[in-house]
Amino acid sequence: MKTTLIIGITAATATAMFGVAGPASAFTFGTNGISFDTNQDVRFNFVHSKGAFQSTLKIFEVLEGGALEEKSALYQEVKGTDNGSKNDFLGTLGNAVQEVNKTFTFLAGRIYTLGLVSTYKGASAGTVYSTSSLNYTGLQRTVFGATGSAKEAKAFEATPFQLANPFSGPVSIGFEDIKWARADNDFNDFAVTAEAVPEPLTMGGLALGAAGLAAARRSRKRRTTEA
Repeated sequence: MKTTLIIGITAATATAMFGVAGPASAFTFGTNGISFDTNQDVRFNFVHSKGAFQSTLKIFEVLEGGALEEKSALYQEVKGTDNGSKNDFLGTLGNAVQEVNKTFTFLAGRIYTLGLVSTYKGASAGTVYSTSSLNYTGLQRTVFGATGSAKEAKAFEATPFQLANPFSGPVSIGFEDIKWARADNDFNDFAVTAEAVPEPLTMGGLALGAAGLAAARRSRKRRTTEA
């Protein structure tokens, strides 16, 4: 009877750990677009903004024919910087930047892109997208897995950072906020992290797995004591 119980717990533990080990769905998360084959919550956390532009990070759905439909704003700069030109025109959360909505549900089978909408001294400075094909002449304006250069106006090699896995942990995402070819390409003008939110069943499975391991240890200890 005890043996059967132990086997059952071990199987449940293995199932739970297997569920946690890999992505919950097939997905695309990079400069070719953002999509998932099941509904997926993704949590975005602000890192920093730099430069004199005043920007808002938004999520757009890419519709048939390439039209864009705004779905949600994530973070919005209410002023260009915390304190002007000091610290590379740094903007921090709660000062220059305000949180609008940090978690967004990407619906299954749809294609999305992040868009950084910027102004300068009240005038439009354009929008850059995380999907390169939506940008001026197809330029890459977002890096996945990096936040660009350490300092302003220092070029960053963006090509190796075109995709990432949001299921493996927080993914750094850095933007170059100038849409034209003459940009400084530092890719540090606005930075966030993104992480897939585990499904409740996955979290429950993890808890079950931990409970199963603990029960198995207690059972082995009792059998050793009885022996």
